Amino acid sequence: MVMSNITTGVQSDTTTGAITGSLDTSALTGKYAVKLRLGLTAGVAIVALEDTADATPYGDAVQVAVFHVKGATPAEGNLHSVQDYEIPGTRFGASDTALRFNVLSITGGGTLTTFGWLEQ
Repeated sequence: MVMSNITTGVQSDTTTGAITGSLDTSALTGKYAVKLRLGLTAGVAIVALEDTADATPYGDAVQVAVFHVKGATPAEGNLHSVQDYEIPGTRFGASDTALRFNVLSITGGGTLTTFGWLEQ
């Protein structure tokens, strides 16, 4: 099994917007799982997995999965996972395709920690 980071290491966020890092999926084929570890100190956060066929500047990003976290989590965070058959609309294997995570909402004054990767 090969693990490819989507986020650039563990990231901390207190506002909405793209999480640092992305994964080039132009050469990806076959079965895969996307994993996301979410930690939150307080409040509620919603994070989307976005797919694009225009990796610079993500002009056509499409949300293919959404993850929710509520309240204080354990220090290591909660693990979320989606399999390839749960997100069939991804545009892998074509030029300039990529995945990233995007914080859609964060409320309650908490800090969100994220680490996302793809296993194949």
